Amino acid sequence: MRKITADLILPVTGDPLENAVLTIDDQGKILSIEEKTGKNAYGIEAYSGVIVPGFINTHCHLELSHMLGKVNTGTGLLEFIRNVVSYREVPMEEIEAAIIKADQEMWENGIVAVGDISNKLDTAAQKTESPIRYYTFVEMFDFRQNEMSESTFQQYYEVFQGQSTRG
Repeated sequence: MRKITADLILPVTGDPLENAVLTIDDQGKILSIEEKTGKNAYGIEAYSGVIVPGFINTHCHLELSHMLGKVNTGTGLLEFIRNVVSYREVPMEEIEAAIIKADQEMWENGIVAVGDISNKLDTAAQKTESPIRYYTFVEMFDFRQNEMSESTFQQYYEVFQGQSTRG
């Protein structure tokens, strides 16, 4: 169990607290937020700054992390998709390293949950290992080609089936 205080604590609900102690268990679960008093002041970790609840990244494409800084933004959807497709043939080691790095950067920046859009299984292993809670949305497209609709559905269904369901 840890007791932590800072210049300001921002609870999920309620006003910011200036003279408070946050008590958490060994898994990081918040047990209490109380006013700091003489009887609970022993063993407090004090920090300069603000303590906030974990942040949520509501729209992520973790599997495209290897494209960071390589694809132009503001070009419109069709041009963006053309650029994304042009970077699909990248060595898997480079893709995996970028996924691991992006996951680590999000965690280090206070992100605790992510809504991730995927159409491959490239990120499934990292999501299982990550301390971040991932909610994966399998993106399915290319259904305008009727003769390929069943095989396209099957491809994305396998991506859906391969996602971790850790609780």
